[in-house]
Amino acid sequence: MTQRNQSLDLLRGVAILLVVLVHCQEESTGVVPTLSWFAKTYGGLGVQLFFIVSGYTMMRTYGDRLDLAAARSFYLRRFFRIAPLFWIAIVFYLLLTRGRGITNFAPGGVGVDDVLRTFFFLQWTSATAYNSVVPGGWSIAVEMQFYLLFPLLICLFRRRGGATLCYALIALASVVGQSVVEPYLIPKVAVSLPASQAYLAEGVFTSWLPHQVICFGFGILLYDFIELKNRPAFGLLFLLGAALMSPPLGLEVTMLAALAFAVLISNVSLSWMTVLGRHSYAIYLIHFAVVSFIAGLLPMGLVPLFVLVAAASLAFSYYLIEPRIERRFNRLGHALASAGGAPKAVMTPS
Repeated sequence: MTQRNQSLDLLRGVAILLVVLVHCQEESTGVVPTLSWFAKTYGGLGVQLFFIVSGYTMMRTYGDRLDLAAARSFYLRRFFRIAPLFWIAIVFYLLLTRGRGITNFAPGGVGVDDVLRTFFFLQWTSATAYNSVVPGGWSIAVEMQFYLLFPLLICLFRRRGGATLCYALIALASVVGQSVVEPYLIPKVAVSLPASQAYLAEGVFTSWLPHQVICFGFGILLYDFIELKNRPAFGLLFLLGAALMSPPLGLEVTMLAALAFAVLISNVSLSWMTVLGRHSYAIYLIHFAVVSFIAGLLPMGLVPLFVLVAAASLAFSYYLIEPRIERRFNRLGHALASAGGAPKAVMTPS
C-alpha cells in the first residue's frame, strides 16, 4: 500500500471551501469587494480541483492487478462511496423542493425522466436534468463518466510507452469535444428547447466528460511525476496544448494543476483542512440546502454567511452523515471488494 499523501485532503478542503464560497456569494447581501470578486471569478474552480485530485487518487488506489477482479474491486469501492449518499440526496432535494427541483435549471419543474436520469448518473444527457434534481449533481455525473473509462486508461498507462498515448488520448478528447463537438451540438440543443430555456444548452455540456477530462489528465500527470518519479515531458506538452486551446477554463485548470503540484510535492498538512477534505463529499451535497436555509432565515453579508454555512455543513457531515451513512456504505463496499480478493494499491513505475 502506498503511503498516503496528506496534502490530498488539504486540496479537497480548499476545493470545498471554494465551492461553498461561490454559492454563499450568490446568496449574500452586500459586497466585500476583493472577496466577492474572487468568489465570483474563481470559486467555481473548486469543482475542477476536485477532478484533479480524483485523477491523482484513482491512480494511487486502483491496485496492482489489471484483470476483471481489479476492475470489480474498483467499481464496488467507488459505487458504495458515491451512489448511496447521492441517492439519498435525490430524495432529500425532491422533498425540499416539493418535487419541482431546482427551477433555475428546470423552469417547468423536474419530471420522472429527469429523476431517473439522475438516479442512473445520466443527467448529463439532458438539458433539464443535468443540475435540476440534485444541485451540483452535474459534477457527480462527470466523475461517473470518468470511472467507466478509468480501468481502460490505467491498463493503457501501465503498458510500455502507454503513458504518453494515454495523455495524448485525453488531450485529443478534450480538444475534439470542446472545439468540434460542442460548437456543433450546442445550437441544436438550444433549438430543441423553449426560447426561455435556451440558456441551458451551453450549461449541459459542462457535465459531459470531454469538457472536464483535462482536469483528470492533469491529476494523472501529477501522480506520474510525484509518485512514480517520472518526467512525462510529452504528457505535459499534450495536456498544456489541449488546455491552451480551450481558454479560459483550460488556462485556469493549468493554474490549478500548478497549485496542486506545489502542495502535493510538499506533502503539507493542516489538521482543520484535513477534516474538511475528508468530509468534502457530504459537505458538497448538503451545503446548497444550508446556504438556502440560512440566507432565507437571516440575510447577511458574505463573510458571516460563508463561516456559518461551512461550519454547519461540516457539523452535519461530522455528526450525522459520515458516521450514520457514509462510513457504513464505505465499509460495505470495501468488504465486498475484499471478498473478491481486492488488489493492493501500487506505486510502481509504468
